[in-house]
Amino acid sequence: MSYVVLARRYRPQTFEDVVGQEPIVTTLRNAIRSNRVAHAYLLAGPRGVGKTSMARILSKALNCKHGPTETPCNACDICRCISEGNDIDVLEIDGASNRGIDEVRNIRQNVSYAPSRSRYKIYIIDEVHMLTREAFNALLKTLEEPPSHVKFIFATTAVNRLPETVQSRCQRFDFRNISIQDIEKRLSYICRTEGVQVEDAAIHTIARYARGGLRDSQSVLDQVLSFCKDRISSEDINFVLGCIDEDKILGLFDSFVKQDTASALRLVNEILSEGKTSGECIDQVLSCVRELLIFSSCGQEAKWIEFNASLIQKYGNSFNRDTLMYMVQIFSDARMRTTDSLLQRLLLEMAVIKVCRMESVGSLYDIVERVAAIEDRFVDISCEPVKKKEESISSQAPISRQVVSEPAIEKYSTQPTTSNDYENGEGVHDKKSVWEKILLSIQSKKKSTWALLREGQLIEFKDGEITIEFPGKCSFHKEKLDRIEEKKLIEQCAQEVMQDNVRLKLVVSKNGNPEKSKTTVSPVRNSSDRQPVDVQHSEPAVQKTLDLFGGHVVKVNKGG
Repeated sequence: MSYVVLARRYRPQTFEDVVGQEPIVTTLRNAIRSNRVAHAYLLAGPRGVGKTSMARILSKALNCKHGPTETPCNACDICRCISEGNDIDVLEIDGASNRGIDEVRNIRQNVSYAPSRSRYKIYIIDEVHMLTREAFNALLKTLEEPPSHVKFIFATTAVNRLPETVQSRCQRFDFRNISIQDIEKRLSYICRTEGVQVEDAAIHTIARYARGGLRDSQSVLDQVLSFCKDRISSEDINFVLGCIDEDKILGLFDSFVKQDTASALRLVNEILSEGKTSGECIDQVLSCVRELLIFSSCGQEAKWIEFNASLIQKYGNSFNRDTLMYMVQIFSDARMRTTDSLLQRLLLEMAVIKVCRMESVGSLYDIVERVAAIEDRFVDISCEPVKKKEESISSQAPISRQVVSEPAIEKYSTQPTTSNDYENGEGVHDKKSVWEKILLSIQSKKKSTWALLREGQLIEFKDGEITIEFPGKCSFHKEKLDRIEEKKLIEQCAQEVMQDNVRLKLVVSKNGNPEKSKTTVSPVRNSSDRQPVDVQHSEPAVQKTLDLFGGHVVKVNKGG
């Protein structure tokens, strides 16, 4: 006798044999038990997950000699003929080769005839989406109101190509990809039945390669058995499937961590020398990067993915999420370009070199925090020469009397300012002074917010609303500060300064880049020491120091 492949020999024959489709099995069994079987079913899903097998099992359950029953006997002549696909009352039609209106007209003419020996005449149309529009239109009336002895079961891998008028006349069941664990159990059962010894790692590799298709996994197992006969190892699986050895893939990631370009390129050469393609190498690397990215984001709570234990254990904490996303961008770009390029090896090597030379990628807010910290250190350093010069100036009484007067000192007094004072022009009503205090308060709480906000200027306070304007080139700053948590912080600090409830309004200048406020807030510990002076106009050395370090005079002591 001719050889029958594993996918046919181990095709499910009862509802209990169906793998990974428990919701659909439960619904159909309950429908049979309660006599609520519909006249048309639509079975949709990817290839190799049991659609045609489910159609045959349902047909046997309805037409079995001992039925209708949810457990067909598979022993009577009707069950055996349905299992073999040659029963006279269960017609299996290939939608791809019988897609025209003439074939559908034949169905319409034959549905009026009663079944020959069974309870129901059942039409199973596989790949039904291949029917033409005219064929679907000709089938609509019959599909909606068929004779009581007729059932339709449609199977398709592209349900989106079916007209909605057809879908609405059927009960639709969406088949899902089968989990790796379920595929492993089924393959282990087949190997035990066939008397084949197989390593668990080999079964796992086949299950992952099948990507949710049980039939695909059975076909691969059949192919491996032809190569290995009675014993299957992981090396045999890699050889037959053309997979890259896991140690080499992990070696690439080790090179990425160590930024060892020479080692990475040597591994690439070994992989390609074994006959593997650049695309296969990139696919496996991307698969590993995906696992690391999901683990970095969700940890072990990601139950929908089967993590590679060796990969996670070695490199689970070696890359941050931003770095992994950048790696995805590099390798996916290389993968798309390798599909139609004669320079596939060069593209792969370029991608590997980029990743090896890549520094750790950080988020934008981390960068802003670091820049703000550096600026604080720079301002502290820049203030030292000014303070020393101030000490020298304080001993020169004529200069201090020249540049500072008592009214000026009183004007910049740091007494608390209320919103009424600001609006009515009483007390400390200078916008620059109020803006200084707000920035100083924000700087003490969150430097990244301060670094963004200081690019703007306070232009108006009216009816409890302060308006901050940014130059046109700083629209990015406004977008970041428009976030709820940022606005809440700014409003809180403004309320502390103005002693009243404050609402924040951020705007971008429509007149280009208006001159930015000259106010620069340095990390001074006591705001009461801040006094505006004009000493730089009378002392060229002070002016040069200010220009060099971007600072300003904060205090001038009067001497006798």
